[in-house]
Amino acid sequence: RVCTILFFGFNGSGKTTTIAKIGYLLLKQKIPVVFAAADTFRAAAIEQISIHAKKLKINVVKHKYGGDPAAVVFDAKKHAETIKGVVLADTAGRLHSDKNLIEELNKIVRVNKPDLKILVLDSLTGNDILEQIEKFGKVGFDGLILTKLDVNEKGGALLSVKEKTDKPILFLGTGQEYKDLEKYNAEKIVKKLLE
Repeated sequence: RVCTILFFGFNGSGKTTTIAKIGYLLLKQKIPVVFAAADTFRAAAIEQISIHAKKLKINVVKHKYGGDPAAVVFDAKKHAETIKGVVLADTAGRLHSDKNLIEELNKIVRVNKPDLKILVLDSLTGNDILEQIEKFGKVGFDGLILTKLDVNEKGGALLSVKEKTDKPILFLGTGQEYKDLEKYNAEKIVKKLLE
């Protein structure tokens, strides 16, 4: 059975790079991966994920800009069936005030029934992070990944996130390299906050 993981969050949150890092992690465990370039809205989004796919030797399923993102994920699932793999789906991340984005994400979920929905948050966004959790909560998510913790070493955003949602923080992005993804460790974060 194909496993589909849907990633969403704002433009600039590190979503596409995070998808590449998860792809790298799965490949290291000998799990076949396919990327779904379902951000058909932002200029250069398809190229960005395609560059990561080429570096990692991962197939990427893409349509043209302006295409139906739900159809991209659907086609990626069909492709993943042939390799018994995992679909990692990138999505558009325009401003959360855009009602169309939430509708688009809900359609992707409705059509493709992903196994896991992950919200990617930029740890540098301060209190906006709470608003993002609320807005993307309209789609529903199973877990979170916080990025840019190499820049925001104290990790105060993590406390805000834990206060706002009971969903688990799965990983922390700690740099630009594919290996720079750490499993969330509450003890380690508390130690850093107390330093």
